[in-house]
Amino acid sequence: MRKGEIWLIDLTDGKGHEQQGMRPGLVVGKGGGLIITIPLTSNLDRSNMPFTEIIDCTPHNGLRENSVALIFQIISLDQERFKHKKGEITKEQYETIHSILMDMTRV
Repeated sequence: MRKGEIWLIDLTDGKGHEQQGMRPGLVVGKGGGLIITIPLTSNLDRSNMPFTEIIDCTPHNGLRENSVALIFQIISLDQERFKHKKGEITKEQYETIHSILMDMTRV
């Protein structure tokens, strides 16, 4: 798995306001044997929330619908949760998301 790839991930055990179910996730890193991931949602209303970015569906990224990267819900997951690669975002999209992530983590 590499940064910028979109995978179908299994979040069936999500709680409360966490994302749940089988959904696409964007790989943003690795650490400690885990994959650092940003879950995506097709609920475009979520794009009004802070620390989000819209990703339009394309054949290259494998999304079936325009989606919102929920950067504020970044999570580390075991590789077992990753079912199959759907595609990948462009370098420009990744840089935008990375910039938002850096802004979010500034203290």
